Amino acid sequence: MSIDEAELMTCPARITLDAAQQKFVDGLPAAAPALQSELGCELERGHDGSHAALVQQAGDTMWWAQWTLSASEINPYTWCPVRQPQREVEPDCTLFEGHPGPHSSEERFWISDAG
Repeated sequence: MSIDEAELMTCPARITLDAAQQKFVDGLPAAAPALQSELGCELERGHDGSHAALVQQAGDTMWWAQWTLSASEINPYTWCPVRQPQREVEPDCTLFEGHPGPHSSEERFWISDAG
């Protein structure tokens, strides 16, 4: 089993949603195709602030689980506004607006002058 470069760059923190959080997500207007109760942080390894993982998207709103060692919550956000000029070469940022650290796609992290 090999570990790809993206896995080495991503924060290893994980969270398991509790029953109340699962019930909240189940009540959102757009049903999750396959809600997972265990999520991994999608921010860069060594990031500042709380951990974050996308839980569900409902319309233009994305619901992100955010957690620390002592607390967790699910918060609404919109997509990060950073867009790549050559989208066919570099995908747009897949994190939430105001996220800490560099921007991220499914393939890599990068710093942008745009945000």
